[in-house]
Amino acid sequence: MLALFFDGEPPSADTVEGHRVLLRDAVERFGLSLVEVIPAADAGEVHVVPSAALGALGPSTGTSWDLPYDDLGQMRQHLGLRKDAPRDVKEVKLREVMRTPAWSAAPAGLRRQAEDFLRGV
Repeated sequence: MLALFFDGEPPSADTVEGHRVLLRDAVERFGLSLVEVIPAADAGEVHVVPSAALGALGPSTGTSWDLPYDDLGQMRQHLGLRKDAPRDVKEVKLREVMRTPAWSAAPAGLRRQAEDFLRGV
């Protein structure tokens, strides 16, 4: 985990990016694996749950939509996305939600918006 603590104004994007580079260098130098960086700068920094783990949930787990979202814009924060997150990061996070059994029970309008977003509409 890397956390940047600060007093007053948040660090600049350049400062954050500099620390991101240092973290990636340390991970590579020590032969570690990077699981996830929050906020992600690209799709490679997003943790993707292996398909086998999702399959282990079984067909009856998570088949209802208990989230209060019926609009893709509302769901952004739940996915841990900032408004200015790169498009590829948004796509990976959205695909992760769409892979869950609960997605079949999501509101039709939300599912349509998600598919349109992934098609670039």
